[in-house]
Amino acid sequence: MLTRFYYFMVLVFSSLAAANTTYQETWKITSLEAPPYASSTMANGGDAIALLRDTLAKKSINLEVEYLPWQDAIKKARLSGYLGYYPAWPSEMMPGFVASPTILNSQLAVITTQSNPQDFENLEQLFNEHKVGVVEPYIYPGVVEQVIQSYAGNIVQTANDEELFHLMQSGQINFAITAPKVLNYFAEQQNFPEPKIVTQFTDSPLVIGIRNDAENQAKIALLNDLFASTKSSETNYSRPKKVLLTYIDIPRIAPFKAFMSDVYNDLNIKAQMQPTPSRRGVLLLNAGIVDGDIVRSKSNLKKFENIIVEEPNLGIINLVLLCRKSLQCDRDNLYDPNNRIISSIGDIEILNEFDIKAEIIHNEDLSHTLTMLKKGRVDYAIYPALNNDINTFKKDFSVVVLRQMAINTVIHKKHAPLVDEISKAITARLPELTQQINNASKD
Repeated sequence: MLTRFYYFMVLVFSSLAAANTTYQETWKITSLEAPPYASSTMANGGDAIALLRDTLAKKSINLEVEYLPWQDAIKKARLSGYLGYYPAWPSEMMPGFVASPTILNSQLAVITTQSNPQDFENLEQLFNEHKVGVVEPYIYPGVVEQVIQSYAGNIVQTANDEELFHLMQSGQINFAITAPKVLNYFAEQQNFPEPKIVTQFTDSPLVIGIRNDAENQAKIALLNDLFASTKSSETNYSRPKKVLLTYIDIPRIAPFKAFMSDVYNDLNIKAQMQPTPSRRGVLLLNAGIVDGDIVRSKSNLKKFENIIVEEPNLGIINLVLLCRKSLQCDRDNLYDPNNRIISSIGDIEILNEFDIKAEIIHNEDLSHTLTMLKKGRVDYAIYPALNNDINTFKKDFSVVVLRQMAINTVIHKKHAPLVDEISKAITARLPELTQQINNASKD
């Protein structure tokens, strides 16, 4: 009898103990197949899923995950009973959803195969001359999306990361834009060499797209408490041995190239330089896949949050209207809808208060602008000119100065620890640059 009572009491206490470890509630999310972050075939459901599940379990919350194609996952997450979809970039927040705090961070990079023998130091050439694959359902972070749109003619869209990996391995595309861990996973599973990173964008946070309604308000508050300390990746700064700088290939750029090379040499950093069309250079810099640009007007950089303008300024540049000699040349040319004016996008943005009515032909490769004007292919151009260049231009064109602006060198914010050092080096060498510019104007 005592024996039976003993076993009965053991059973009771065991049941009570089990009850104390059961979940108090269950949250449901949708997800996608993007191993190793999320996958129905992985024992832990994917590393990003496992992190979320383990964190919620500390609050006695069970996590149910339904894996679907990405667009279907977002659609189903709208239904009552679902918390939302995960993992997603903040750029993938659909109407009616809000982003959770950062759960973890993911790399995002331009990737190719180990067997690709090409030289990738000229990133403008990479994007402009090769097929680059992306996953069509994804909404890439804004800075990356801008780069993709800028090179739209060479972008190949795929249904998912596995197809992206297959196209790259079979040589149907040369490069891919995705998370390196995802392609590394497929390479390991299929016995291929691990792909190599050509260049990285800034790391992107992974969040939950939470359906923003009364049903989820308490869950949003709990997630804020659980993940409030998780921030976008912040790593100790590693001083580079080499930086990649873009520049606009226009006349008189040579003194600025020589000057910035010397500035970085003073910091024991080698400056590699590549010509890049005006707007594309800014997009590559803002995305963090180049380190800086040799010289820019800070007037049109305010909306690029990842770009730091270095002080002091390197000089003054003019935006001028160049006209063929045989034509009338004054500011009224800007307001005539019958006129066609060639200009970069950035220069037109700087002149937005002029309310230009003329037809604008956008051209980001400024090295061709003067040639087109001389050959009569266009009648007018808006062009950047140093003070010393204006007299030179007057030999071939009529010139009207529209605006004067300070010009500076710029860097990506990831190099913020270098700002003071670069500023001091610029200040020390600035008289030298002024002399170089003056000498160049006499050539």
